[in-house]
Amino acid sequence: MTKIKNLPLSLFWVLLLTQASTLVTNEEDTRVNSSCLPGERAALLTLKVGFVDPKHRLSSWEGHDCCSWSGITCSKATGHVVKLDLSNTYISNPEWDVSPDDSYALGGEIRSSLLSLRYLNYLDLSYNDFNYTKIPHFIGSLNELRYLHLSSSNFGGIIPPELGNLSKLQYLDLSSNYLIDGNIPSQLGNLSNLQYLDLSWNYEIYSNDVAWLAHLTSLKLMDLSSVNFSSSINWERLGMLPHLQALYLSFCELNETTFSLSHVNFTKLLTFDLSENEFSNPQSLIWVWNMTGLKSVDLSHNNFDGRLFNAFKNMNSIEELQLGWNNLMDMKSSDLKNLTNLKILGLTGNQLTRDITKFMEDLSLYRLQYLDLGWNNFYGNLSGWIGRMTSLTNLFLDGNNLSGPIPLSIRRLTQLIDLGLSYNNFHSVVTEKHLSRMTNLATIDLSGNSLSLIVPANWLPPFRLRFAYLSSCRLGPKFPEWLKWKTNIIKLDISNTSITDEVPVWFWHVFSKALYLDLSKNNLSGFMPESLEFMSVTYLFLSENQFQGLVPRLSKSLSILDLSKNAFSGFLPSNWKKLILEGINLRQNSLNGSIPQFICQLKQLEFLDLSRNFLVGNIPNCGRSNPDPNKKNDSRLALNTNKSFVEQKYYAKLTSLFLSYNNLSGEFPKHLTHFSSLIALNLENNNFFGRIPPWIAKKLPSLRLLLLGSNRFNGTIPDQLFQLEQLQILDLSNNNLNGIVPCSMKTLKLMTIKDVTDMGPGASDLITEWWLFILDYIMMIVIEVDTKGELLDFKRNILDFKSLDLSGNNLVGNIPEEIGALEGLTNLNLSRNKLSGFIPRSIGNLQLLESLDFSNNELSGSIPSSLADLTFLSHLNMSYNNLSGRIPSGHQLQTLNDSSIYEGNNGLCGFPLPIECSESKITSQSFVSENKNSHEFYVGAIIGFAVGAWMVYGIFIFSTSWRVAYFVIVDNMYDKLYVFVILNWARSTWK
Repeated sequence: MTKIKNLPLSLFWVLLLTQASTLVTNEEDTRVNSSCLPGERAALLTLKVGFVDPKHRLSSWEGHDCCSWSGITCSKATGHVVKLDLSNTYISNPEWDVSPDDSYALGGEIRSSLLSLRYLNYLDLSYNDFNYTKIPHFIGSLNELRYLHLSSSNFGGIIPPELGNLSKLQYLDLSSNYLIDGNIPSQLGNLSNLQYLDLSWNYEIYSNDVAWLAHLTSLKLMDLSSVNFSSSINWERLGMLPHLQALYLSFCELNETTFSLSHVNFTKLLTFDLSENEFSNPQSLIWVWNMTGLKSVDLSHNNFDGRLFNAFKNMNSIEELQLGWNNLMDMKSSDLKNLTNLKILGLTGNQLTRDITKFMEDLSLYRLQYLDLGWNNFYGNLSGWIGRMTSLTNLFLDGNNLSGPIPLSIRRLTQLIDLGLSYNNFHSVVTEKHLSRMTNLATIDLSGNSLSLIVPANWLPPFRLRFAYLSSCRLGPKFPEWLKWKTNIIKLDISNTSITDEVPVWFWHVFSKALYLDLSKNNLSGFMPESLEFMSVTYLFLSENQFQGLVPRLSKSLSILDLSKNAFSGFLPSNWKKLILEGINLRQNSLNGSIPQFICQLKQLEFLDLSRNFLVGNIPNCGRSNPDPNKKNDSRLALNTNKSFVEQKYYAKLTSLFLSYNNLSGEFPKHLTHFSSLIALNLENNNFFGRIPPWIAKKLPSLRLLLLGSNRFNGTIPDQLFQLEQLQILDLSNNNLNGIVPCSMKTLKLMTIKDVTDMGPGASDLITEWWLFILDYIMMIVIEVDTKGELLDFKRNILDFKSLDLSGNNLVGNIPEEIGALEGLTNLNLSRNKLSGFIPRSIGNLQLLESLDFSNNELSGSIPSSLADLTFLSHLNMSYNNLSGRIPSGHQLQTLNDSSIYEGNNGLCGFPLPIECSESKITSQSFVSENKNSHEFYVGAIIGFAVGAWMVYGIFIFSTSWRVAYFVIVDNMYDKLYVFVILNWARSTWK
């Protein structure tokens, strides 16, 4: 949902920026018909040669009249080039976004011939792509420059100190680049004429001393958002900017200790943004509360509590107040009673638990235009107060506990542009009468409620929606016809809306300009159009329906496609190789044939799920012609490799590959070594064979999911596999693996940790950006846990699930004691192997276990009492082993009253088995199980004694000299001992 503020205060800043962008020389500047100066024309042509121009934006740069070239402005008086505007202003879809189209971006090199334009006062290279190159230091020699705009152009490196030489500069914007590892140069303090400064949203810049700010006495707007000021000093110098009207310090790692101002001279300050910092004490900002002229304050995403509201009692000039995502759970609407000019109020995410009707008693007196109370704990209903808020243009009440019907009085909000009521407990029916007067409505979000939207089939909406979110509302059973009238929708979500119908032909044409379409989780049937190439759609979600026939040819604009859980059949269309697809989900259809080779040509592909189809053959080799990681690369072979496969930088983008439940075959694909960014790999239930390669950990270090179960892999489990520190789900079940369970499992670092936050600094690095994308994309993953002979579906958030499944193999030996180190496990399955020995006592360390299966092995001894410590255990299977003794009791084990859990162990007794434990049996069995190690010790000691004695006696028997020497030593010792005893006895008698 977009939250648009088209209000007077916002328009003020738009006008300010527009005015700033017109800063040029005092001369009358315009394009002239006469030719420009030859030297400057040559300099521009040299500049053009350095640029990379994929869309030929500079095609007009030819001929003698450079003043008529695109982006060039010359002085009418002198003919000199005074303005160079090469900003990328090409918008791919104005209906959806205002961000420029990257395909039109200039790149390459900015050549020093620019210095020949000695009278240049305006330079704009914004929204291009210079591939992390440094901002040229020679720009600081353009002495006449007044306007410099380099934002959003992928510049890297540090801010050149030479920019401080631009003494006439009035506008400087370096925002949204990748400027890194640099202290903001104090030389920028020399720009005494600067009125607009924007260094925000770079990668990593900081300032240890902000004293240089005091010299920018002409500043009107300063945006330093995301600059690291955690160690900065001399903040008191900031207060010496008398003309400052807008100050943005969002996301700067500031708090009461690092940011303190005792005196300020901000007599003209209108806008102050301190959001996304770490403040909690309102008293540290006492200078803010004394500024009675402030109109806009943003303190959202801090740690303020209810004490904050005492600070606003003298600030009745405030028109916009953003306080979302703090700790204001105790605030009351009466705390705002003095803010009589308030038009914009944002209180989202503050844990406010209030009856919304009482809360709105005071606020409804104001002429509020924008109100956001979303993601709190408000309860009650909309009746009564909603009809009085007639000035509202934006209303967001999403994510609360509001209930009851949507009252008819809501139609009085005739100015409403955005309406967000999602994820509450609203019920009943919404009809055309509720919406009939909302002629300005552009966004509606009713998703996640129990509402039915019932309107006549021929209803003509009075508005032109741009965003419609109606997920989980009831729109069916017929497809809603009203969507085709007066629609301007670019984002539509009607998933899970009980539609049982065919998608009408008009839908694909009416929504041909939409960029986001979600019709999933309905009962839509029939065939899709043969081609969707005419559409502009970027995200298309049609999963969990009944579509059949061939998969259609897709639009070139498509980025994410989800057609999972339908009845599509046949092969994938060949035109896909020309697409820019980033994510494909075709899970659970009826696709057949082999995986097409053109999959390798999807250069942007990061997520691919073709599981649960009828695919055969091998995984296409998208790697080099010599994929064996154990062999050295042969440059001669690489030269002969098909070009589309040589570009490994594209292939390496793939992060998630799901191919389970097909009929694919072959050895473990060696060319997967090129998937260095792979996070999830699922090859379960296919016909892969051979050994599991030891190079997986080295070549695929980012793996979080590795699922190889139900194939024909053989050999031992390589120890190297347990070096995957980020692995949280490993499934090697139902193969032909042999050998022992490796003891090195404790190196599975993520499985040893109960909570990611326990990992300390850097823990968030494990949750990569694309791992979160997978969560958003597939929402919930189904992990099939084989326990008690059944497949149990664990439908979980994947971050909470950690699993190790080695069941159904030929593993032998003991269960290693090191298993107890995997304290983060929620599922452990070692069933259907040939494991022997005892169940290790360390099993009690796995206190997050929900499923444990050791069945169908050759385990013996007693079940350790530490099993009772597993308080989350809900699935347990110890059947068909040689276990004996009393079954442990207590805690969660008492709820597992199914006797089949322990069947096939003739020596077990106690609950839940019908066999009671007699003392003799318990003692005997306990002795056998608890003291088996002692028996082994005694047997070993006896054998050792016998062997040692035989070695000594053997020497005496076969060596005469050793035998004689031995008895001589014994005789001598006897003589000495005899003399010692007689002498001591004689002395005691004499005394």
